Formats: sequence, C-alpha cells, structure tokens
Amino acid sequence: MRYVFTDVKPFNLEAMLEGGQAFRWEREGKGYRGVVKGRVISVSYDKDTLMVDISEGNNTKEEDIKFIRDYFDLDRDYEKIEEDIKTQFPELEKVIVMASGNRILHQDPWETLVSFIISANNSINNIKKVIDRLSQNYGRPIEFKGRLYYSFPSPEVLSSLSEEEIRCTRCGFRGKYIINAARMIREGVINLEEIKGLPTEEAIKELTKIPGVGVKVASCILLFSYKKFDSFPVDVWIKRAVEGIYFNGASKPVKEIINFAQNKFGNLAGFIQQYLFYYIRNNKMI
Repeated sequence: MRYVFTDVKPFNLEAMLEGGQAFRWEREGKGYRGVVKGRVISVSYDKDTLMVDISEGNNTKEEDIKFIRDYFDLDRDYEKIEEDIKTQFPELEKVIVMASGNRILHQDPWETLVSFIISANNSINNIKKVIDRLSQNYGRPIEFKGRLYYSFPSPEVLSSLSEEEIRCTRCGFRGKYIINAARMIREGVINLEEIKGLPTEEAIKELTKIPGVGVKVASCILLFSYKKFDSFPVDVWIKRAVEGIYFNGASKPVKEIINFAQNKFGNLAGFIQQYLFYYIRNNKMI
C-alpha cells in the first residue's frame, strides 16, 4: 500500500535514518527501506512530498496513516522548532541550517532499549549487523515485494536464550545484558509502559536498574521512544560539540554537560542534541 504526504517540511531522510537514532534502515535507490514495529516500509522524499510503501497486514488505511505520521513525527511543527532555536540560540544557527529536517523518530521502547545496549562501544555499522542477526534468528518473517524481512524479537523470545545461543548474533559481551533485560521485562521488574509517565530524571533512574544501561543509553531510549524532549544524550561527539561551542573547548564532565544543556535548552534539548550530532558527525568540527 502506498501513502503520499504533501507539504512535509523540513524533512531530511538521511539525517534521520543514518544519524544513529534507528538501525534497521538501508538505502534503496533515492530512498530507504526498513523494518519498523513489525512492518516493512519503503520511503522516499522529494520536493516537500513524502512517499511511503508499507507491507500488507491486518491494519486499516487509517491505522497505517496514523502509524506513519507518528513514526516520522509529521504533526510537529519543525519549522517553528528550528526558527525558535535559531532565535533563542543564535550560536547554533549554522548547526540548524546544515542539519535542518532532522526529526526525532518515535520508536518502540523495547527495540530501542536493546539497540542501545548493543550500541555500547560499537559502530553504527556493527550495531545494524547485530540487530539484523537478532531479527533473522529470532524474529517473525515478513514478506515485502518478493523479499523476506524479519520483525524485532520480543522480550519473551530473547529471555529464553542462553548466552551461548545468542552468540550467533555476534553481540559479544552485550549478550548477557540483552538476555537479562528481556527477563527483567518479562518478569515485570521493569515496566516499559509505566516509564512513559515518569519525569525524565525518574525514568533514567528506572532504566539504569537494567545492567548494561547507563545514563547515555537511558537518555537515548527516552528521547527516541518516549518523546521526552528534555532528554540530552551525551556521547563523545556531543561532548565535543558542547565543549566547543559553550566552554571554549575546555573538557567538562558528562554530568555537567547534561545539566548545562537541560537548564539552557529546556524542552528543546533533545532536538538540539540531534541537530548537533548530525552536524558534528558530518563536519568534524565546530
């Protein structure tokens, strides 16, 4: 089924789908193809028009449209967000201009949790490969345009694995963390639905009860799957960017950078984090 959305702007597929938010997208001609929440999606964008092909399932047309609008955050006014950032923080104008259209995707909390456990000390390319192996070995097959894809495996499936069994995904030391996280969710020790209603600081404390989940991973989960836009994940790239812009390049502790960003940017923090990440990854400097 094909859906067409017009007057979509700003919108940057490359920034969104190759920028470290989500790991199940691959380039396909002038667009991308990926697996999202049990659906296979093919997307392209041209001249303010977003075109989406979606695998057939039990969903109605209205459900598909709602799903697409939610995932790509189409109902949020990113023109206003970008203008607000440039007005309030003129030092970031070149960042916003270069990274314009880098929207925050709305992803599944469970898949996001596992994906960012896998991300620890790992490259984007390797993260994608491990997630693909997890899905191929333990997910549900989905046929789309003559090819088989696989959904992301559930906590119930992954919780039943041994560390020896999960080695086939080549996830290394992260395997025990994935299995343990799945068991904590299956047993109700961690309730991903309840985290949605917690303030950001409390949600981070809850998520970091899971071995293998530190503040950075928890912050990514909150930003990319719970729409907690005051969340500000800090990795080496963001640390370098904030230090370069606001501290004359002086090294600062990660906790200080997080507090600084949340106090300065408020509910724009998560958006700014994504613009900064894309900017510095592609420019190598501030």
